Formats: sequence, C-alpha cells, structure tokens
Amino acid sequence: MNAQIQYLDQPGGTFTTSSQEITSPGPGEIRLQTVTTSVCQSDVVIYKQGLPRIKKWPAILLHEAACVVDEVGEGVTQFEPGDLVGLGCDIPCGDAECIYCGENGTGDWTSCPNTWATGHEFDGFARSHAILPDWFVKYGPIMKFPKGFNPSHACQLEPLACCLEGMTRVNHCIENRIVVLIGAGSQSTYALQCAQAMNARKIIMINRGQERLERVLRDFGDDKVVGIRWDENVVENVYKECKPFNEPHFVMVNAPVAAAYELAPKLMGYGTVMDAHAGVKGASGKPRLAHEVDLNNDIHYRLQCYQATHGSSMRGIRLAHQFLSEGRLPKIDLMTNDSERFGSDDIQGAIARAADSDSLKVIVHWD
Repeated sequence: MNAQIQYLDQPGGTFTTSSQEITSPGPGEIRLQTVTTSVCQSDVVIYKQGLPRIKKWPAILLHEAACVVDEVGEGVTQFEPGDLVGLGCDIPCGDAECIYCGENGTGDWTSCPNTWATGHEFDGFARSHAILPDWFVKYGPIMKFPKGFNPSHACQLEPLACCLEGMTRVNHCIENRIVVLIGAGSQSTYALQCAQAMNARKIIMINRGQERLERVLRDFGDDKVVGIRWDENVVENVYKECKPFNEPHFVMVNAPVAAAYELAPKLMGYGTVMDAHAGVKGASGKPRLAHEVDLNNDIHYRLQCYQATHGSSMRGIRLAHQFLSEGRLPKIDLMTNDSERFGSDDIQGAIARAADSDSLKVIVHWD
C-alpha cells in the first residue's frame, strides 16, 4: 500500500504531497493510519524558522496525533487492528539497557542524551500511515482509547500530558489553591480546565491580547476564573485577586517569550511553585534568561519552588489519558472552532491559523 506524506521542504517553505510505499509491520511493530493531528506551537516555530534538532530536510512535521491501528506485527498482543491510539512526542532512545528509557529505566526520557522527539528526529504524523518500530511499541508513549472515543480529543493527549506533568509534579499545589496562568493560549486553556477538574480555589489568567483572553473566559470561565490584562499594573492586580491569600500558590509560564519569564518571579510569594512550561527557543537555539534567586530567603525561608515542564514522561501521558477517558475536560471541544479545522491537504493553512493570536487548538483531519 502507499502512504501519502506531506513534506515541508525547508523553514518558511512549502508542503508537497508525496506517495511512498509502506510495508506490513515486522515483528513487534504496528502500522498506524493517521486520523487527526493537532498543531503545536512548536510546529509553528519549525515552519517559520526551523529548529536545530531537525537535521534532515525535507521534514515531516506534526507530533500531536491520534491514529487507528491498521495492522500489527508478529508478537504484538497489546494492540489490535481498529484500536484508536494517542501518541506522545518525547520518545525513548530505543536502547533496552538505557537507565532512562530502557526495560528497567526510570522513564525520564527527556534526561536521556539520546532521546528522540516525534516531528524532530523521528518523523512526524503529517502522513496518512506510519510504522512504529518495536521499541516504540514496547516502551513508548502510546495509549489506547475506549471504543468510539473522539479522535479530536485523542490527538490532544500529548499537549495535555505536558500540562499535567507540570501541574502535578509538586503535591498539593492546585487543589484549593490560587493558580496563575501567564498567557491565554492552548496550554493555559488546558491548564485552566485541569485546575477546574482538580478543584483550584481561583484561577487567574493573564494575557496581552484581549480577543483571545475574552474567548477563553467566555468559553471556559466560571465563578472561580478571573482574567487580567498584561499591562504595567499586572503584578498589583494579580496580588489583589489573590486575597484573602497574600500571593498565588502556583504560577505557570505558558507564553514562550522572555517577558513572561521576567514577570513570573515577581509573582512568587511564600510557598509559591513556579512551572517554567513554555520555553523560549528559535532557529539559533535557546537564549539565556537570567534571574537571581536567594537560596536562603527565597528557597529556604519562603519555601519557593522553581521547576520546569519540558515534554512529558509516561506519568503525564497516563494522567492525560485518564483525564480524557473519564471526561474530566467536558469543554475541550470549545478549544477548536470551525475556523480551526483543516483537511490534510492544507497543513500550511492549519499552521498559519495556529499562529494567529486568537487561535487555540487547530486540528487537521485525515479521513
């Protein structure tokens, strides 16, 4: 059979459709048919300016995927044809002896110097079919969803996993707490819904642009959600909203800009956890963003915690699968409106829409 593949020739270039023969899966492998792929902001960055990790062009983008198992290879028992699966982006290196990725590894794949990422070293899912190697099937981030589950939800497994990874790394920083989300994009909207599901006391969302902030507040807000414009008074206004507490308990940086990393430490108080969720990166690499922390007064006496989410391990993948399968994000469909749904013949248009300041989650449909 032939797979239809959408290749991006170069950063800022064009997508070209190519047909390529795809074989039956070998022992331990599975063949997947792509059903939906959602667009990550990393895809936008790769399209606009490339990334150092992508060494091979033309490239196959898109890593937030839901697929149907098309055929299984010899020895595969955990999947069967017809299964709907969601995939993670960060994947193990394939070495069974690796202390991070292997048979008895810790599962901290992002710590492995040889880790891969879908849409980077491992081809993405801007293609109709793909074969997963045996090590991906055995160790990798692939989760089976119940019969009849919505593929448009399943393809959001990976970004939701990254969000939950950051929100649950420190115990008891969400439930009955004040949560501040910097930025009103898709990751903050996932975080808002997760904070609601985890019974946060109040959720404060900060954003520069009014249009997207209003969209998120309208579609996902309740009596515990407050929106604040990101202006010269933002710090003062956030602290006012924290009352009767003195400061927020959890601050998540979901805007991939240096200004967000300058703002977040100003919101840190007694016992505050800061999650550096959206990294700042570009074609030339990752800029240095310096901040001085007083290890004695801030960390020890004020109990502040600085952490980061960079991708997701199986822990986050399993949590996201649980949240999705149990319907704990009942408004997730509102993240994608009619202007954010595209066919597989217009990936360039989908990425352009994802780059718009009012967009949340763009989904490409392959059927």
